[in-house]
This record gives sequence, C-alpha cells and structure tokens, in this order.
Amino acid sequence: MTVPAAVSYAKEVCAEAGFFGAAGLESLNVGELWLSSRESTSPELSPTKKAIFYVIMFVFVLLSVEGMAQLWRYVRNARIPVATETFQVRSFTRLVDDARHVTAVPDSTNPNYGNGWGISTDAYGFRRGAQRTEPDCPNVVFIGDSVPFGYGEPDNASMPSKLFERLQKANDVRCVINAAIPSYSLFQAVARFEHEIAGKFNISALYLQFFDPATQFSRLGADWRPEVDWTTEAVLVKKKWQPIASVELIRDQLLRLDVITPIDEQSLNRYRLEIRQALERLHDLAVRAGVKQLIVAPITVPYSSYQRWPPALRSAIDAANDESKQFSVRHADTSFLDTIGLLRDYPEDDVFVDKCCHMTERGNDLVAEQVQRLIASERRQ
Repeated sequence: MTVPAAVSYAKEVCAEAGFFGAAGLESLNVGELWLSSRESTSPELSPTKKAIFYVIMFVFVLLSVEGMAQLWRYVRNARIPVATETFQVRSFTRLVDDARHVTAVPDSTNPNYGNGWGISTDAYGFRRGAQRTEPDCPNVVFIGDSVPFGYGEPDNASMPSKLFERLQKANDVRCVINAAIPSYSLFQAVARFEHEIAGKFNISALYLQFFDPATQFSRLGADWRPEVDWTTEAVLVKKKWQPIASVELIRDQLLRLDVITPIDEQSLNRYRLEIRQALERLHDLAVRAGVKQLIVAPITVPYSSYQRWPPALRSAIDAANDESKQFSVRHADTSFLDTIGLLRDYPEDDVFVDKCCHMTERGNDLVAEQVQRLIASERRQ
C-alpha cells in the first residue's frame, strides 16, 4: 500500500468512527499532500551513501561506548578513599641516583598532609613519632613501604611509634627507627637499609614489610623487572597503547574473570627468585651490621579486598608471602609474623583505614604488641 492510499484509508476509518470533525479531516488532507510530495521527491539512497551512513553510525556507537567507559573510570577513581596513598615523588621525598630511586627529605614537616593527619621527618629522614632517633642506642629498625611507615595516620599512631611506647612502659632501653617510605618496593627497602642504615646505627632488630613488587608483576608479567616500581614505572615501562577506557574496562573484566592473565609459570618463577635473592641479600647486610633478629611480615590486606582483586594480583601476593615465610624458615635468626591471621580476628574497619593495606592506630598497636613479644623473647636468649 502506498503512502497516499494508507492516508485515504485512515481518513475513511476516522470519518466513520467520528473521531475528527471537518478541521481534522482537512488536516489529514494536508498531511496526505505533504507525504505524497515527500514520497515523490525522496530518491532511494545510493550504495555509497548507505555505506557512509553505516560508517557514521558505527563511529557514533563506538564514541558513545567510550564516553560511557570514560565516565565509569572517572566515577571509579573518584571513589578511591583519601587514605589510599599516591605515588611518584612527594613533598617529603626526593630523587636519588641509585636503587632507592627516592628517599625521604630530612627535617620535613607538613601537618596538613593527606586528610590532615600530617607527616614529619627528623634530621636523618626517618618519620617522627613518640620515638627519637639515637644512632648509638640498640635500635629496632622498621623498613618497607607505607604500612610500617604508618600512612593514613599521624606520626604518633604509626607501628614504630606504638612499639616505642610499649618498650618505654616495659622499661626496655631499646630505641626505634621508622625507616619505611611509602610506595617502596622490597628492592628499594633493601637499598635504603644498605645506603642509609647499615653501619651507621646500632641495630638490635630489623622489621620488614612490603607490598610491591606484587602490583607491578601482576600487571606486567613477563615484562616485569626488579627495577620497576611506582617511581620508575612511567619511565621504564613502554605503553603498548594509549589508555582507552573501553579497552581498559574489557581487559580488567577479562583479567578479573581469569580469562586472560599476564603471568606464566616461567615469569612467576623468576619473580619468586628475585624476591628470594633480595631477602637473602638483606639478611647478609643485616648480619654484617650486627643485627641479632629479623622479623618479616606478609602482605596484609582486608579479606574483602583480597577476594575482589584480580587472580593475577592474588597470585603475586601469595607468591611474595610464601617467599617471606620460607625465608624465615631458612634462618634461625628470622621470625615470620603472621599479621594476616592476627588482624583477621578483628573487624576490618577497626584495623584498616582503607581497602588496601594501611592500618589504623588500633591495627598498628596490635602488630606492635606482637613485635614486642618477638624481640623480648630474643632478648631473654
């Protein structure tokens, strides 16, 4: 049926039903004339024009999907808690030309850092707290990343500071040094111990806790190298494509579902070997520095976060934790402090300030209590 015939039929039906008066029928007449003119003056699209039309529609759909993905990424990033650390060079760190890559700036004070909890360092570049740095005192030294540093809490609420308070109450004459630096990898922590602590301070015990290189390895897989960390990644890792939000969304979901993984058995074995060698190097440095006791703690995160993270990241965490535990088994002077089991007995909001790994003052004090017990047992021997 042609357009004019369809309109004529509609006029007859509407007239019989009494839906329109004279004005309504006149409107239908005008509509019939307009549609007829459109039908007679609108030629069929050529194949070339059809192809152009479909290409334009395809591009429009792609741009719409990318726009929604960009919005999703913006909303996701905006939901990151304020206590979760940022990376690269901060106001209290500076670049150095060795394996540390960055180190802390001495005598730095920023009371408004973070969400107002503040950071300050002493003349040696160690974070302040209840303790004071005394080179000749038998020190308990903390090295590692933002967790032993106490990121997300004031100076006096950090794990080293809480340990010093406990030592003071127990009339223990030992001092405490907080030589951890946020975003440090295991390899950076070992380098800082070598460059800034060993041979310069009297060290009674050494505590190590780190998260990375688990993050970098879980994303880079076979392309990962020990020198890649939060400070160097932007320079050392060449991007294979510009960050397209829609591609990132699809890749993240495939990684989360374990459909694809950057980790193979060979790269995982190399990752474990690099961690093992770094731990052994730290042990050698500690022995030469006269350290009587080492304490290593595993990567410790809220259980709910661990369950949601991609399988590749969980595998990298588990491998690093297993290497730390095996390291403690190989050496009689080394203890493994199971902070995962310790903190799992408490509500997550009580012991963690965010969904990553940073602890509240309560969480820091619980770990400090266990550290005190370990170093007290060594002292009695």
